[in-house]
Amino acid sequence: MPAKIILLEDDESLRKIVARSLSSTGHEVRATGSIETARGWLQDGGVDLLLTDVLLDGVNVFEHLPMLKRLAPSMPVIAMSAQTTAKTAIGASKVGVFDYLPKPFDLEVLRDTVAGALKKSSKSLRPRERQTEAGLAGRSSEMQPSFKAIGMAARSRANVLISGEAGTGKRTAAETLFDARGIARGEVRVLTPSHAPKEIFEACQTASHHLWLRLDEWDERQLGAGLDGLDTGQALVVATYTPGQTELSGRLQARLGESRVDLPPLRQRRDDIPALCQAFLAEFARRDGREPLVLPAPIIEQLQGHDWPGNSAQLRAVLSRLSVACQSGSLSVESVTEELSRADRDTPSRAEGDPFAAVARFMNTNGISRQDGVDLLDKALILQALEVESGNQSRAAARIGVNRNTLARRMAELGLR
Repeated sequence: MPAKIILLEDDESLRKIVARSLSSTGHEVRATGSIETARGWLQDGGVDLLLTDVLLDGVNVFEHLPMLKRLAPSMPVIAMSAQTTAKTAIGASKVGVFDYLPKPFDLEVLRDTVAGALKKSSKSLRPRERQTEAGLAGRSSEMQPSFKAIGMAARSRANVLISGEAGTGKRTAAETLFDARGIARGEVRVLTPSHAPKEIFEACQTASHHLWLRLDEWDERQLGAGLDGLDTGQALVVATYTPGQTELSGRLQARLGESRVDLPPLRQRRDDIPALCQAFLAEFARRDGREPLVLPAPIIEQLQGHDWPGNSAQLRAVLSRLSVACQSGSLSVESVTEELSRADRDTPSRAEGDPFAAVARFMNTNGISRQDGVDLLDKALILQALEVESGNQSRAAARIGVNRNTLARRMAELGLR
């Protein structure tokens, strides 16, 4: 049966001979000497077999094969090599190669080997549903732009900025994107508020790894170090942040946002709640080794009517507790109501979770103008920084992200000594 085959071979003459031989049997062959080109073809999907040389311009393909296989897990791989050593054969076995052909080989043997690999692969396949990350499940129109953005970013090497309220699935979206790009979790360095500005700068300058910048709660010095590193470096970056919790400069947004993924809050995609419930409950059933909990229609409607200030992360936590507590396989509307009330007490509302919203509410309630509010905030910020730094103005200035002269001038404006 004709198949779609990728041929990875850097010897142009051999590449043409092998491609012509396999094409003569009806197969569709795409041939290249570049691992990156093959990777792009695999991301397009529909590949049935990979036929590859072991060494491409001195690069061992076995080091890249796990990444390529993640893009097409059921795809058999046949390796070819002029280095007919036990080490090469063992290496082929370790990375899951279907068969290993020492060069030179007879073209008829190659065709038979390809036929055998394709036959075994077709027998081993089982129909299965497309796996979707639980936190991104759903088909609502509100989520389609996000799905489309993730799909386009997966086929690019551009930096990606993923934004959304807390709990909307930014982490899941980032992990999904790395998986779609064929990047293992171990190949990703995660940078968080725990990293010093120097570490952030050095990591952003390095092009030998992928970075995941979890920007929430980064201070100005950390954000500045990231921008400086990205301005002069070549690292491939996926960044996640919560607007309102972390404010990014226009330059940093432009640098990170070569591709954007914006995730809507759960209250804007209520139609997805049944699918999210099914995905989360299936996950918990696998976790606990039992049948998934089935939610009756009245409870689904109850969940859809909830505001979910903690978004899909809060929904997941509620369903996990219900799944653990419900051994009988049935739930009452009353028990769900009680759990939702408990969850809302544990999860601050959007306004309560945003300290700046609380400041704005205080200003509006008490008739404080914008400029007066800025002065009061600066005064409190400076006094606290001076207290922490035992009155040392240089260190206080560094703590709040200004130079000493700027701090002294602002203190004079506010009447502070």
